[in-house]
Amino acid sequence: MDKDINDYTYGDLQGDIKLKSFIEHSTPAEIDISGIKKKAFLKMHQHERKSRQRRVLMYIGSVAATLLFLIGIKYIITEDAMGGLSRMEVTELMADSYDEEVEVPVGEKMTLMLVDGTKIVANSRTIVRYPKRFDGDCREVYVKGEAYFDVAHDAEHPFLVHSDNFRVKVLGTRFNVNNYDTSDSQVVLVQGSVELKTTNNDRVRMKPNEMVNLQEGGFAEKRLVNIDEYTCWMQGMISLTGESVESVTQRLSHYYGVTILPDDKISVNKLYGKLILGNRVKEVLQTIETMTQTRMKVHGDTIYLVKK
Repeated sequence: MDKDINDYTYGDLQGDIKLKSFIEHSTPAEIDISGIKKKAFLKMHQHERKSRQRRVLMYIGSVAATLLFLIGIKYIITEDAMGGLSRMEVTELMADSYDEEVEVPVGEKMTLMLVDGTKIVANSRTIVRYPKRFDGDCREVYVKGEAYFDVAHDAEHPFLVHSDNFRVKVLGTRFNVNNYDTSDSQVVLVQGSVELKTTNNDRVRMKPNEMVNLQEGGFAEKRLVNIDEYTCWMQGMISLTGESVESVTQRLSHYYGVTILPDDKISVNKLYGKLILGNRVKEVLQTIETMTQTRMKVHGDTIYLVKK
């Protein structure tokens, strides 16, 4: 039946009478649309509130996880600064805390005065990183090369010198660090006391006139030395008191940034006197030529000292 039931014309037959009675008395009452809307709104509001609560809980959880991660990172760095050195990655994490970086030109020296009164004399080709001001419990700097430190005393804020394979912790003292070659580094204590921590977790306490040698990130030896032999570079010279030709040429290689290789026949020979560090490596090697009866041969960036 395509037409609407309300348009149907009823007859006098018994069937039509029954159908008319059924239609008229079975029509539903007027529907309360406002009530349905209210119930639907409450239902949707409850659903939205539950969804919003879930989103808030998820956000709080993510923020808490992030805070725990950052606290963990801070704990690692703080623990390293106060108790020791973990790995080279810690130095990388702390790199952002250094506002200033200087690299000393070849054959020159540079003196830095830090905001706390600490004096740093940096040797040729040395890199020093330090902050404009010291915040927190420790005063921290980074050095690669060779540098002499005269640290201002501050018992409440230890001074930390970070390197690629060790860390020096002091309150106020004077010492020399040489780590041009990270596989073979030296720390010489002039005055006061320091504590070394290596990447191999070796701890070494030093007294004045002691030298600690570190090899491959671990403690190698500690012995008494003449500190003048390790600090005279600040006067522009190397003091030779029986040091081998091989050792001297290695120091000059670090200083001038070139490779100097002595002949095997003279590498173990002992040198005595003073070697003046000029601006040009060839001028310095001319003195060694006279002392060892050798001559220079230059091939690219490598200088050979061969027996005449």
